[in-house]
Amino acid sequence: MKKSISTLIESSITEKVFPGAAVYILKDEKVLYHEALGFRSLKPKRLPMQRDTVFDLASLTKPIVVATLCLQLAATGELSLNTPAHTYLPQIRDGIYPAIGYLPCFAGRIPKRGEYLFPDVTLLHLLTHTSGLPAWLPVYLRAASRADVVPYLGTVPLESRPGQKVVYSCLGYILLGELLANITSQPLDAVAHHRIFAPLNMEQTRFNPPPAWRARCAATEDSNSFERRMVNYQRYDWREGVIVGEVHDENAHFLGGVSGNAGLFSTTTDLGKFCKMLMAGGGKILRPESVAAMCQVTPAVGERRAIGWSVPEDDMLYHTGFTGTSIRICLRRKLAAILLTNRVHPDAHRQGIIACRNRFHEIVFGRA
Repeated sequence: MKKSISTLIESSITEKVFPGAAVYILKDEKVLYHEALGFRSLKPKRLPMQRDTVFDLASLTKPIVVATLCLQLAATGELSLNTPAHTYLPQIRDGIYPAIGYLPCFAGRIPKRGEYLFPDVTLLHLLTHTSGLPAWLPVYLRAASRADVVPYLGTVPLESRPGQKVVYSCLGYILLGELLANITSQPLDAVAHHRIFAPLNMEQTRFNPPPAWRARCAATEDSNSFERRMVNYQRYDWREGVIVGEVHDENAHFLGGVSGNAGLFSTTTDLGKFCKMLMAGGGKILRPESVAAMCQVTPAVGERRAIGWSVPEDDMLYHTGFTGTSIRICLRRKLAAILLTNRVHPDAHRQGIIACRNRFHEIVFGRA
């Protein structure tokens, strides 16, 4: 297995799928493979990938932070997953429609000015990507400040009825991040540190890495050119130069680097600790029934999604991040594979990451 993985990663680097990768494979309590290959940065300076390279995890923030915290708070009765989101986040009612009139509402009905659009959207809908919210919008172009983000999202018309259809939505997790901060009366990064990272001794995991970590961070995109193209080069205070040590996702950056959809940074070793916790039934972080809930696939039409995670097979948990990161865990076999790459560096249009991941998982888990 080790040789096959090294050959795959090296060939992917040669084919420019990504500049470099850090790989961590865990079986029970034993590390089967832990290597770093290629480069964590190509520009402005060529720097080698290292085992302790710190990566922008992008959307891995969703299952690691948001889903875990929601299940913790549900287990202690501090929230209910079947409760409407506005119960815990009343600011969602403060927006006035239309902020973006070109999006369809469900059933094709155009909302009336001042109409509240979220009465039936629960936390569970948001967690399983079945709220009806669109996949993505440039919140940083629509909201004047962080305080306006939740009211603005409350004006976004739903594209399907809650619970009907799976549409992977960063917007729903932005709302969940703000909701968790509301419930706990603490910033999301502080809650995550106290409830997840500190108990698991994940000392190299946090939002907004300090300047001292920058030298160990994998570089991401040059000048965020991908999002510039997505919004047709609209005027904005775009960042210039290679992004290193701060969140790549522009919505999360607009939110100060602390968001429910992205913003978390970590290393392969720390993520291994998180995987061990899940494979052990939750340890001191989650109850066994909460871990089981992560595997319960929503009946909504579309991709096999559960709370926080994709569930490609009944005993698997899987998630990826736009920057080139991924975690796949087989709870039954207590086998986890972490593949962290900087595939968006220096340009996010690199091809081949999906094929590489598929082959990587075939090597580790066998063919489905």
